[in-house]
Amino acid sequence: MKVFWEKLKVKWNIESDKRMAWIFVIFAITGSSITQVRKPITEWIFDKSTYGELHWYEFILTFILIYFVYQLFLFAIGSLLGEYRFVKWFLIKMNKQIFPFLKKK
Repeated sequence: MKVFWEKLKVKWNIESDKRMAWIFVIFAITGSSITQVRKPITEWIFDKSTYGELHWYEFILTFILIYFVYQLFLFAIGSLLGEYRFVKWFLIKMNKQIFPFLKKK
C-alpha cells in the first residue's frame, strides 16, 4: 500500500502525506454524495429506483448523467475544501483520457 501511495504522490505531483490524505477525503466525500444523489435522479427521470429495474439504455443514460454530475460535485467540493488547482487538473486529465478528441494535436 505504501508503494501505491508513493506512486500516486509522484504521479499527481504532491509533496506531503497530509495533502494526499486530504485529497482522498475529498474523493470520499464526493463519492458518498453521488450515492445519495443517484437514486433521486433515477427516480425523477425514469420512475425507477434501482439499477436492476432499468432497461439497458436507461442504465447507460443514467451512467452518463451521473458521470457529469460527479464531475460537478468533485469540482465544487474540491474547490470549497481548498484543492481547486488539483481538482481542475484532475478533471481535465480524466476527460482527456476518456474523450480523446479533447486532446490538443
